[in-house]
Amino acid sequence: MSLRERDLALYGAVGDRPRLDWGWVDQQLERAGTYWVVAPTAGYPHPRPVWGVWIDERLHLSIGSPGLRASVTGGAPVTVHLDSGTDVVIVEGHARSGPTEVGALVAYDRKYDWTYDLDAYGPLTVVKPAKVLAWRSAGVAGRDGFASTGCWVARTART
Repeated sequence: MSLRERDLALYGAVGDRPRLDWGWVDQQLERAGTYWVVAPTAGYPHPRPVWGVWIDERLHLSIGSPGLRASVTGGAPVTVHLDSGTDVVIVEGHARSGPTEVGALVAYDRKYDWTYDLDAYGPLTVVKPAKVLAWRSAGVAGRDGFASTGCWVARTART
């Protein structure tokens, strides 16, 4: 794994909850149907739902909006989160556009029962994580706090 585990600070303090297993996080990223991308854009930033695949600790995302796609080229910072507000996975990293890996296209087409057309939609955007934050909440709507937490950072990232 190119990410290393570290303590997750919640509300300014390191949590005392059990550590979340990376396998659960990896599975959530792999199985997600929608990835919500937030990137610097002109005007107000807002999350945008996109399709994608998680392969070898990288997100490969189909970003169709020309404005969003233009804002994430060249290593722009992005945050990507999944649907759940109680079983949470957040990826902070840098996006780049470039040649799309054949394996990513095959996985994408299989996952969505789709044929991704590079000419029509452009290359997949790759997000390389700098940090992955995750937690599972306890109780209805998470009102009983955190059941388990986790934080992983890129081995080259400063902590």
